[in-house]
Amino acid sequence: MRKSIITVSILVLALSLIFSVGAAAQQDLDKKEITEEVTLKLWEADEERIDTEILDPLIERFERKYTNVTVERTHAGSVEDLRQNTQTAYMGGQGPDLVLSPFDHIGPFSIMGLAQPLDELMSQDMKDKYIDAALPGMSLHGETYGVPVTMGNHLMLMYNKNIVDEAPETWSELIEVAKANTVDEDGDGLVDKYGLAYNLNEPFWWAAFHGGFDGWVFDEEYNPTLNTEATVDALQFVYDLKFEHEIVPKESDYDLMDSLFKEGNVAFIINGDWSIEGYKNAENIDLGVAPIPRFEKTGKYGQPMTSGKGFIMLTELPEQKQIAAIKFIDFMTSTAAQELYVDNNFLPSNDQAYGLPQIQNDPVMKGSAEQLRNGKAMPVVPEMRGVWDAVRPALQSVMSDDLTPEAAAEQMQKEAEENIKSMQ
Repeated sequence: MRKSIITVSILVLALSLIFSVGAAAQQDLDKKEITEEVTLKLWEADEERIDTEILDPLIERFERKYTNVTVERTHAGSVEDLRQNTQTAYMGGQGPDLVLSPFDHIGPFSIMGLAQPLDELMSQDMKDKYIDAALPGMSLHGETYGVPVTMGNHLMLMYNKNIVDEAPETWSELIEVAKANTVDEDGDGLVDKYGLAYNLNEPFWWAAFHGGFDGWVFDEEYNPTLNTEATVDALQFVYDLKFEHEIVPKESDYDLMDSLFKEGNVAFIINGDWSIEGYKNAENIDLGVAPIPRFEKTGKYGQPMTSGKGFIMLTELPEQKQIAAIKFIDFMTSTAAQELYVDNNFLPSNDQAYGLPQIQNDPVMKGSAEQLRNGKAMPVVPEMRGVWDAVRPALQSVMSDDLTPEAAAEQMQKEAEENIKSMQ
């Protein structure tokens, strides 16, 4: 009996030591003080307008708040230049302390050991201030390697208020309205105006339907999960939009859908945030923006993949530089700093910033923001390319009526597994 008690006591002591070590590892650098003079080297690849109208003013504010920190901003050229130059400089023992880059740089930077894991450096308060899709967008294999500053690159429903008054809540409602606006005006047997247009054969668009049916492309170990009920449902749904409901152009790529909408010949379009300004300025469009409608089977709205830009800290920085870097990231993602991004039509990563009047009082930004919050972060693993290359041909076959949704789901899964295996 005594032996059992001793054994249990040892186990309890061991567990307490493990938990105490874990607690000590949580450094909460955003709550620590900067006690030395620090120079932070920041590299970015933004447009000149963003550098001068957003970054530089915010850097000045940060330096006024933290007088012992100097932030040296360097424009590193294009996005690809930023990636290559950062990798080259780091391998030579030089380069930046922080980079402001697209989410997909997480993949190569983490694999090469350039990106510092941040989970143990940020307090829980700091982590909690971001929207749900933010930190996962810059995470890989359970580690957070970056903090988003802006979010977007997401699809949404756009509509022409010259044709329809409001956005539908559900897909049944949209299909009904779209049918009424798919017409042959001149009686030549060819449709002149459509209820809906989107990029029919492009996997990025299809993924928003897939997510709405509760599907996702990977499991937690980044194995493809395409031969599922959700995949079949999403394929059947887009097939029906074309062949049963007949509300979309029969062969609709990006250029066709874009031109039809700009000409005023489409009621609804599914397109990304990059297209908003062009549609706002098009003379035939009175633009409305809303989330992709809700699917009755799941109760979920369309779920596009999201991405954005964020800060990545490089590894092996001295502690004082780490503290300064985390405080800089915390400052740049504060509600006050994010307001400057919102003023320039960027959606923020900070959850509270979505309550800003610039978003709430602008129907276009508000609709885009609502859709973004229904989105899910695009995986930053290289295997994502293997999935896209597997989805595309099967989707095209379904939309040309050459393959059933069930057979297409099987083909997607098989080809995705083969693509990923060949990449590895």
